[in-house]
Amino acid sequence: MKRVLILILAISTLAAARDKKAKPQPGPYVFTSKSSAQTLKVLIVQENLREGYTLDSDNQFQFRFSKPAQMPTIDAIFMASSVCKGMTTRKVWSYTLVELDGTTKVTVQPVWEYPDDYCQPQTKEFIWSRTDEIAAFQAMLDKAPNSATRAPTATAAPTPVTYQEQVEPARQTTAQPISPDDSSGDAARRAKQHAACLVLAKDNPSISCK
Repeated sequence: MKRVLILILAISTLAAARDKKAKPQPGPYVFTSKSSAQTLKVLIVQENLREGYTLDSDNQFQFRFSKPAQMPTIDAIFMASSVCKGMTTRKVWSYTLVELDGTTKVTVQPVWEYPDDYCQPQTKEFIWSRTDEIAAFQAMLDKAPNSATRAPTATAAPTPVTYQEQVEPARQTTAQPISPDDSSGDAARRAKQHAACLVLAKDNPSISCK
C-alpha cells in the first residue's frame, strides 16, 4: 500500500511539473531587435498582410491587425455573433514599437474580439501557444537589417551641386592685321603700275591713269 501511494504521488508530482512547464502564458509578449522601429514596422506589416490580416489602425509605431476567425470551443460560449448583424468574431494583433539606444522593443498583444449578448464588442485574451510561431517572429526581427549594416549612402547627406559659370569664348575676327611691310610693298607696286600706265598714255590718249 505504501509503495502504491509513493507511486501515485510521484506521478502526480511529474504531471504537475510538466503542466506548469508547458502551460503558455498570456500576453503581452515582448521582443527586442537591433533594427530600427521603422524597418521592423515594414516587416510586420508585410507579414500580417501576407497572412490575410487587415490593418485596422495605424498610429506611427502603434498599430493593429485583425481578421475573422473562429474562437476555440471553450471560449465560444462567450460570444453571440450569430444574432449580431454585421459583427463577427475576429482575431486581433496589436503592436507597439519603442526604439531606444539602438534597440527596439516590440510588444505584441493578441486578443479575441467578439460581440456579447447585447451585441457590444468585447475582448478576451488570446494565448499565443505556438512556440514555433513565436520563434519565427523573433527570427524575423533578428534578420532585419540594423544600423550597423545599412549602406553608407542611406544616411549620407546629399552632396551640394555647384554650378560653374560658363565663360563665352572670345569671338575671332576674320580681318587680318596688315603689317607695315605688306603696306609698303603694295604702295611700291601701285607706284610702278601707275608709272607704266603713264608711259602707255603718251602714245595712246584714250588711256587714263588713276
